[in-house]
Amino acid sequence: MNFKPKMFSNRTVEDAASDWMDAKNEEIAANKRRLELEEELLSFITSKTEGSESHQIGPYKVTLTGRLNRKVDWDMLPKLGIPEDILPLKHKPELDLKGLRYLESNEPEFYNAFCKALTVEPAKTSVTVIRNEN
Repeated sequence: MNFKPKMFSNRTVEDAASDWMDAKNEEIAANKRRLELEEELLSFITSKTEGSESHQIGPYKVTLTGRLNRKVDWDMLPKLGIPEDILPLKHKPELDLKGLRYLESNEPEFYNAFCKALTVEPAKTSVTVIRNEN
C-alpha cells in the first residue's frame, strides 16, 4: 500500500474518510444543481442540434454546443457494398492490455522489445469511501 501520512494536526484516517464522504456528497449535489441550471438555460436559449453557438447575456457569455452520438452497426457495414477506400472510418491503434500481459507472461523477449516503444506512468489513484452502518 502506498499510504503516505501527512501532518494534519490531530486528524485521524476516520476524520479524513468522514470529510471525504461529506465532500463527495457536496460534489454530487453541486453537479445535480449545475445540470438543473443547464436545463433551465436551455429553456431560455435554443441550441443547434450540432455545433456550438455563443450568446452574450449581460455580462455572461453562454455557449451551447449540440452534439449527435453516432454508432455504426459493424455487422451490417460489410454488406452495404461501399468501397473501402471511401468508407468514412478511421483505424486507430490502441493498446491491448490483455495482449500486453500475455506478452509479459509468455513472450518475455517480445515484451522487452515492445517496452522500448511503451511509456508507463502512474495514473491518479481512485478513492472510494463507504460508511458501514453497524
